Amino acid sequence: MDISKTKAVIGEGAHFSGTISNAKSIEINGTVEADLEAEKVSIGPEGEFRGAIKSDLVVISGHYHGEMHAHSVWATETAQIAGEVHYQSLQMDRGAALNCRVVHNWTEDTGNSVAEPEDEDAASDDAETGDEAS
Repeated sequence: MDISKTKAVIGEGAHFSGTISNAKSIEINGTVEADLEAEKVSIGPEGEFRGAIKSDLVVISGHYHGEMHAHSVWATETAQIAGEVHYQSLQMDRGAALNCRVVHNWTEDTGNSVAEPEDEDAASDDAETGDEAS
């Protein structure tokens, strides 16, 4: 399946529960309880989402509750966000409500943004000989 051509829309009044993956773009105007992976996720003003999101871009105008991992998050003036948001870029419009844990600099490649500790033996050797890395 060519991901560049897949778009899903959950219409107002519709209810969906399950897993959504490999979508290029998804627009949520109804109620969704799911684990979701898509390039772009848009939750409309009447939309409600509960669950996990992994995406490049998430635009929230409705209600979101869950754990999100996104490169860019935009919370519009009507957004209501609860849970946990991991992001690299966050934009909030006046009026957006974030009642959540917000974590900057999440990276998918390493799984965390903490640098690896220095090798203790090498550090001890440098201290004993007076050598330092430049």
